[in-house]
Amino acid sequence: MAWAWFILLLATLPCLWMADLLSDALSGHNLVLFISGVAIVAPCRRLKRWQAVLFAACVGFLFEARRPIPSGTLPFLLAGVSIFLTSNRMLLRNTPMVLRGAVICNTLGCTAWFTSAGLRAGALARGEWSDALLPLLLQVGLAAVVAVLVFIPLALIQDAAMDRVGLPPALESP
Repeated sequence: MAWAWFILLLATLPCLWMADLLSDALSGHNLVLFISGVAIVAPCRRLKRWQAVLFAACVGFLFEARRPIPSGTLPFLLAGVSIFLTSNRMLLRNTPMVLRGAVICNTLGCTAWFTSAGLRAGALARGEWSDALLPLLLQVGLAAVVAVLVFIPLALIQDAAMDRVGLPPALESP
């Protein structure tokens, strides 16, 4: 089904909105709940490559819409990760490997988001890398913890939406 990526995006949207609302609540502590990397891993198991890339780019644009980062940074990174994941579906053949992929994808996306936001603000351009290292590690650590906690419920929602659309189940063996 050609519109499966869009239906999956609509199913994922409430989770992205809740993460944005929680990020707004945690903004006083300079923390952001980053789940964009987690949201693209489970669909990469079942969607066609072009659908996965479109889905990842839309998730990236939705996250970046309210954040002060350069346009296109996160969507292009998530689209690139989705191309890698759809090209290497053997890496996503069982649950521990998918969870590991979600953690890696989420921390990679969070690092790119934090770095681009620092460059946009000018803090990293002035050579204040040492001041940004602790917040970066804190944010990436939070992204890893959030990836572990959020992946299973989000993957269940996405799998239910893909089952409803009629996409074939992912193969457990290569």
